[in-house]
Parts: sequence; structure tokens; C-alpha cells
Amino acid sequence: MIVIVTRYGLGILLALAVLGKARHFAAFQSSLAPFGLHGRIAQVGAFTVVTVEALAALTAFAPVGDVVVGVIATILGASFTAAQTYLLTVGDQAPCLCFGRRERASMRTWARAALVLLMGLTLWSVAA
Repeated sequence: MIVIVTRYGLGILLALAVLGKARHFAAFQSSLAPFGLHGRIAQVGAFTVVTVEALAALTAFAPVGDVVVGVIATILGASFTAAQTYLLTVGDQAPCLCFGRRERASMRTWARAALVLLMGLTLWSVAA
């Protein structure tokens, strides 16, 4: 039961994140500046993040193994958590547009990123 709740919860969480970023794509693109991404590189970076996140969301609902979904979510969650950790470590209160709302990087945004990581690790370990 925990696998089903985690897997579909992850899919819904990622789908909401994709919708938020897609609705405010230009703002999301500009939010990548603290990572050194500007202009065309920021556009490609934003498109890549949205695409990878959308594919990960779709995978959660696809007929693939729980381990596959877990590995994908773990990599995605680790990336997002690392990005939030970087912002918090350097003291940059850059805006996070993770769900389409402009909010400053904080322990709250870090916890949401870590939740994706935790959900991925849960799927990976339970299904393995």
C-alpha cells in the first residue's frame, strides 16, 4: 500500500510542479540566474528541467517497475535538493518557482525538494 500511495503521490506532486513551471515559464527561466544560467542557456535549462520533470511524472503512472520510478525520482530529488542546498548555503534568497508561485529559497522549498528525494528512495528500497 505504501508503494502505491508514494508512487502516485509522487506523480501528482511532479505534475503540479510541471504545470506551475509551464504556466510561468519565463519567470522560471529567469529564476535560474543564481545558477549562472542566462539567455539562451537559461531557456534550454528551463526547458530541460520541465521536460525531465514531466517525463518523471508520467513514469510514475506508467506500467514500469517501482524500482525504475524510484531511481528516477531519487536522481531528480537529489538534484533539486542540491540546488536548494546551494542557494541556502550561499545565502542567496533567490526566488523559487517550483510550483509556479514566486517564493524565496527557504527551508520550506528545501523540504519539498527533499520530499521528492525521500519518495524516490522509498520506492527504490521497498521495491528492490
